[in-house]
Amino acid sequence: MISLEQMKNSMNSGANVLSEDGAVLGPMGQLYVDDATGEPSWVTVATHKMGNPESFAPLNGATLDGHDVRLPYTHSKVYDSPKMSQDGHLSPEEEQHLLRYYGLMAPKDGDVVADERTSDAGAVRPQSSRPEGDYAMTRSEEQLRVSTEIRETERVRLVKRVVTEDVTMTVQIRREELVVERVPVKDGTPFYDDGKGSYTDAERERLYSAVETAFNGDTVEVVLYEEKPRVELDVVPIERVRVRRDVHTQDEVVGGQVRKEVIETERVEL
Repeated sequence: MISLEQMKNSMNSGANVLSEDGAVLGPMGQLYVDDATGEPSWVTVATHKMGNPESFAPLNGATLDGHDVRLPYTHSKVYDSPKMSQDGHLSPEEEQHLLRYYGLMAPKDGDVVADERTSDAGAVRPQSSRPEGDYAMTRSEEQLRVSTEIRETERVRLVKRVVTEDVTMTVQIRREELVVERVPVKDGTPFYDDGKGSYTDAERERLYSAVETAFNGDTVEVVLYEEKPRVELDVVPIERVRVRRDVHTQDEVVGGQVRKEVIETERVEL
């Protein structure tokens, strides 16, 4: 078992983590120690590209190769290991998940989870682990993030339709009516009853010329006229209808449930 002091010296010297055949897995990352015993329990190694989570490997059965740390596992075993969030702490559930992957704990039997891990050194109860020298714990909480999205509510079109309605108007029209006037003739000279006086010479001549055709038949034709209403249709512009969009802003209250972690201290009697 590599001691904590030896692991610190390896980290300070920029050591690498090796696979069981001596191949370099990558530079040593963080050293995790057991919360209960303070002994080194896990080491991280950058087996992937920059920005990806580091791989966790147990130090159970590891040995020193100079300053480097050689693990009893193949390159692919460490490379394919479950990736954990490096928030400064391995919970018991995360540690059990890694122990089952590396074969240091019996696999789940249905819904029953084994509470112990087996190794060459005997049965050891799994504990949560933290980075060496780190006695802090990260507290997390959920926060609401509200954004907006644009969606259609309705579509409006301007459509012209033709409707018919009855319109009534009053118009003044004129018409001619026939009026018959009878003028008596006295002593061969006609006089108007309305006080206009006697006929003129021209009228008297027409009067006596008419007598010459007496009893021969005569016809006088008079044409009467009147106005009739005539309806015509004119198309004229009345108004223009335009639609436009106005943006109105209003406050809307949204809410949701968020979770947050609370850190408490527990005292264990030794």
